[in-house]
Amino acid sequence: MQNGISTAGEHDQRARAFAVAQSALARIAETGLLPDPATFEVWFVHLSGTNLGLSRDLETLIASGEVSVEGVREIHDRHLSPQRTAQRLITVGESLREEAHRVGTLIGAAHESADTYAFGLDGMSRRLGVFDGHQTLQSIVSELIKSTDNIKRTNTRLQAQLKKSEAQVRSLQHSLEFVQAESITDPVTAVGNRKLFDQALGRLIEASHESGTALSLAIADVDHFKDFNDRFGHQIGDDVLRLVGTVIKQHVRGDDLICRYGGDEFAILLPRATLQDALAIGEALRRAVSEKGLLRRSTQQTLGRVSVSVGVAEHARGDAPAALVRAADACLLAAKRKGRNCVVG
Repeated sequence: MQNGISTAGEHDQRARAFAVAQSALARIAETGLLPDPATFEVWFVHLSGTNLGLSRDLETLIASGEVSVEGVREIHDRHLSPQRTAQRLITVGESLREEAHRVGTLIGAAHESADTYAFGLDGMSRRLGVFDGHQTLQSIVSELIKSTDNIKRTNTRLQAQLKKSEAQVRSLQHSLEFVQAESITDPVTAVGNRKLFDQALGRLIEASHESGTALSLAIADVDHFKDFNDRFGHQIGDDVLRLVGTVIKQHVRGDDLICRYGGDEFAILLPRATLQDALAIGEALRRAVSEKGLLRRSTQQTLGRVSVSVGVAEHARGDAPAALVRAADACLLAAKRKGRNCVVG
């Protein structure tokens, strides 16, 4: 939206958002809860179908017959609170600091043991300088063996702890990578989420300027997605989204970026792709999706076929990132008006 004027695509998105919001308020009223911000966000996200884990937990809570403010707030904190990821990062950071402190303490002990060993050797050397017989030599050798055994034991403990710490640091590194990946991954489709798209859009536009190459965007919207949800339930709706996400991944290039942009929309950033290249990619994935049939495995019931409408636009040098999104969204709306299951650029 610019200067109070919205595009047709933006108007369509707002209409869908208002419809979901109204449904959320109605469902909250049925539970008898107040529509406070956290409760409303939980229901809005659930009805948008954008967080499978949240929907599963909320449906379990509803099935228990004990829907409460505390239960909904717990779901909100678990899936939507911005503090959740931050807290996990803090926990990993604290564990790394503790491990570093343990290793530092052991290294300090090993250093002290080495100093003691060196001091002992110096003393034995002085005693050898005034060697006065077999008894003295036997005593020196005995002390030398004892000191050597002590430092060997210290070094063995240090090596064991270093191995343990190395494994612990690797585990913490994996945890950190998982948290980072989770924060930019859509939980339903396992493609990137809106956060990743927003991060990548400006970066890829800048890269296209520096390299002098094209950048295009395709936005694919699942046709009549609401009908799948209404007829077969949200779990089937999630299956549809996973299917479309998988097909898209199979029909784009290695460095193309796929993200779930909204409820039933996927955005595909296409580096080094002109408008004609992007149209060809959009058509390939549209055709591939339309060839897929849906089957309920438990009953072998045929649920029909899925199709997508695709809007494609090429970035114009000098335009803001939002202009590329608006252009692709406008083409998507045009594809829907043409009857859906087509590509417009």
